[in-house]
Amino acid sequence: MGKKLAVVLIIISLALSALCGRIIYLNLTKGNDYSIQVLSQRSFKSRTIPYKRGNIQDRNGNLLATSIMVYDLIIDSKIIMSNKDYFQPTVDAVTRYFDVDRAELEEGIKARAKNSYWVLKKNLEFKEIEQFEKYINGEFAKTDADEEEVNNTKGIWFEKKYKRKYPHKSLGCSVIGFANSENVASLGIEQSYQDVLCGVEGREFGYMDNANNMENVVKDAINGENVVSSIDINIQRVVQKAIKKYMKKYKPKRIAVVVADPNTGEILAMGDDLTFNLNKPYDLKPFMSEAKIDSMSDKAKSKKLNEIWKNFCVSDSYEPGSTFKPFTVAAGLEEGKITKHTNFSCDGHQHVGDFDIKCHNVSGHGTLDVKGAIAQSCNDSLMNIGFRLGNKLTSQYQSRFGFGAKTGIDLPNETRGLVYDSDEMDSATLATNSFGQNLTVNMVQMVAAFSSVINGGNYYEPHVVKQIVTEDDELVKSFSKTLVKQTCTEDTSAFIRECLREVVLSGTGTTAEIPGYTVGGKTGTAEKVDTSGNGTGRLEDQYILSFLGAVPCEKPEVVCYTLMDSPEGNTQATAYNTELWKAIMKQVLPYLGVDKTEKVEKKVKKKNLEKEFYSGGIIAGDDGSLVKKDKTLEE
Repeated sequence: MGKKLAVVLIIISLALSALCGRIIYLNLTKGNDYSIQVLSQRSFKSRTIPYKRGNIQDRNGNLLATSIMVYDLIIDSKIIMSNKDYFQPTVDAVTRYFDVDRAELEEGIKARAKNSYWVLKKNLEFKEIEQFEKYINGEFAKTDADEEEVNNTKGIWFEKKYKRKYPHKSLGCSVIGFANSENVASLGIEQSYQDVLCGVEGREFGYMDNANNMENVVKDAINGENVVSSIDINIQRVVQKAIKKYMKKYKPKRIAVVVADPNTGEILAMGDDLTFNLNKPYDLKPFMSEAKIDSMSDKAKSKKLNEIWKNFCVSDSYEPGSTFKPFTVAAGLEEGKITKHTNFSCDGHQHVGDFDIKCHNVSGHGTLDVKGAIAQSCNDSLMNIGFRLGNKLTSQYQSRFGFGAKTGIDLPNETRGLVYDSDEMDSATLATNSFGQNLTVNMVQMVAAFSSVINGGNYYEPHVVKQIVTEDDELVKSFSKTLVKQTCTEDTSAFIRECLREVVLSGTGTTAEIPGYTVGGKTGTAEKVDTSGNGTGRLEDQYILSFLGAVPCEKPEVVCYTLMDSPEGNTQATAYNTELWKAIMKQVLPYLGVDKTEKVEKKVKKKNLEKEFYSGGIIAGDDGSLVKKDKTLEE
C-alpha cells in the first residue's frame, strides 16, 4: 500500500509540476491576451481606439492624403428590446435624423433581438451625426414628454474610426497611392511608407473589479508619422493638365511625364494619362459603361484596375531611341575612343554582318563632328562610336548609367528594363544599342542617368519623399540627396551639355526652344516593339516619341522628360512631343524662379528636322531601320 501511495504521489507531483510549468509558459507568452479575454468577460465596456494614419504632404506642406474622423452608427438591439418603452422612441429618433427606412429598421431590430452590435450606417461625418447628438443630450427637449422620449431612446451609439481622404482626388494618383479602411495600402507612397504612416491601435476597458468597483483602463492609440514628399502640387497640376490637353489634341495612345531636380534626384512631378480618383479607386465607371462593368468577371475587373493603377513612369519599359545617344557619346569620351573634334562620315547606312542599318537621313549627313552627330541625331556616327567602344565597354557603361537595374526609387513595382551582357551582344546589337534600340529602359532610369551626365557626373538616387515628421512637425528622418556613383567627369558633362544645346539651336529639337532660356535636350523616335508574341517584333507605324531636356543648359536646375506614344495623323511627329514639353516648362520655369539666361544667339540655318523617321525594311532602332540582306528578319 505504501508503494502504491508513493507512486500516486509522484504522479500527482509531476502533473502539478507540468501544470505549473504550462501556466508559467502561457503567462509569459500569452498572458496579455488572456488578461484581455478575462477582462472582456467582466467588462461593461471594451473598445478599440483607432490610430490616425499619417498625412502625406507635398514639398510645400500641402495635404495630398489625410485621415478624417468618421462614425459608424451602431444599433444595440438587445438593449432596445429589453424594454417595450424603448422601441418606438428609438426608431423615431433614428429615422428622424438619418436616412433610414422605418420598416427595415424595425424589422432589423426585431430580427437581432439578442444582438448587441449591428452596424446600421458607415462612415458618417460629424456634421451628419451632430443633430442626433444634440437631441440625445436633451438640447431639443422642451417638455417633460420630450425628456421622456429622449430618456427612452436607447441602444444607439457611434463607433469612431478614421477614413482616408485625398483632397485633390486624381492629382498625383499613381505616385501617392491609396489605403483602404483597414489601413492596407496599395501603390505609391502609401505602400512604400506603410510602416511609417501606420500607427498603433489603443484600447479602452471598463470592468468591475473583485470589490465591485468600476474600473476604467485606457491605452492611448499612437498615431502614424507624416510623410513630406518631393512632389510639388503645382507642378503636378501643370503636368496633368498638359497631359489631358495633348491627349485630346493629338490623340496618342499614351502620354507620360517626369519632372525632376537633376542636382538632388528629387522627383517634382510624375504622371501619365491614366488617372483615377483616389477616393474611389475601385470605380470603373469613368473608364467604361455600367453594362460593360456588369458583364466582366472579378478577374477581368481586377486586371483592368491594375492597368489603371500602374505607374507607367516606373513600371513600364520601352526602347528609348535617340535620347540614349548622349550616353554613348559620354562613354566614348570617357574611354578616349573619341574626342570633341572627332569627325564621322555618314553615307546613310552601315553594313553590319548580314544587315544594312540605316540612318534616318538615308541620303547621308556627310561629314559630322561629335556635336553635329548628336544635333542631327545621326545613327551612322553613333554606330561608329559603338564599334570603337566594343561589347565590353558598351555593357559596362550601360551598367554605370544604371540601365538594366532598378534605380532604387521609393515607389513599388519598378521594372529593371532589358540590356545585353557583353558576351550576348553581337555586332548588330552593339550597333543598334549605340542609338537606343534593342534595349529597354523606364522613365525614371532615363531621368536619373540623364541628370548625372549633365550635372557633372553625379548619379543621385531618385526619390519622391524628402522627410518623415511627427504630428507636431518634428523631424524624424530626412532623405537628403544620395550620391550613388560618378558616371562621367565634369569635362565630359560640360561637352554633353554643349551638344544638347546644339540639338535645340540647330538640330532635331528646335521646337523645344523657350525664349529667354537656354534649353538643352535630345529628341527620340523609337518604333514600338510587338509584345503580343504574334507579330514580327515591330509594330507598323507606331512610335514612342520623346524629349529629354534640361534648363538652363549651362547649369541645369530642372529636367523634364516627356513621352508620347503614336499620335494620330502623324505617328512620327517629334514636334508634337516637344510642343508638350515646351508647354509644361513654360509654366514650370517661372514658377520655380529659374532665371532667364539666354542671350541673343545667332542660330545656324539648317534643315529643321522636326521628325525623325524610318524608311523601309524591318526597323532596328531609333531613326533607322534594319534590313537583312536577301532575307526577311523575323525578329
